[in-house]
Amino acid sequence: IPILLRPVKISDEDLLKDFFYSLSDKSLYTRFFTSMPYISHRLLQEFVVVDYTKQMVILAILEEDVLEKVVGIGQYRVVEDSLTADIAFAVRDEFQGNGIGTMLTKYIASIAVKEGILGFTADVLAENKAMVHCIEHINSTVTKEFKDGCYEMKVDLGRGKRR
Repeated sequence: IPILLRPVKISDEDLLKDFFYSLSDKSLYTRFFTSMPYISHRLLQEFVVVDYTKQMVILAILEEDVLEKVVGIGQYRVVEDSLTADIAFAVRDEFQGNGIGTMLTKYIASIAVKEGILGFTADVLAENKAMVHCIEHINSTVTKEFKDGCYEMKVDLGRGKRR
């Protein structure tokens, strides 16, 4: 499946709304750690209005004829006064297990290194084995500590310095 990876645009709000509503309750819970019966305009704005000096949002897009369909999203948000960033990912349920999460994770990591980010952190629910797998395949030193049903994961990207 040819997948295009690109930064989110402000005009992607409807595509993201469709993406989030396509996710199962389980996928929404593993991404947001809460049930999400409603996706608000305010939440969608947090994804599409991006200050690229503080965060990155990358969409995995499947182009069907002239239409685009979001099949995955990866993002990082710089931890204030830090050289690290929190990361999070989600993949449309019917596309899980096809390497899209790993592709997004590696792509986000390559961007982060270019931006001078030295490491990632992520809190991952223990049952979210796919996310653990994706993070462990960034090709950097990864540590994880189990606490309260979650893995606290840290990725040492180990290069560069924050601009």
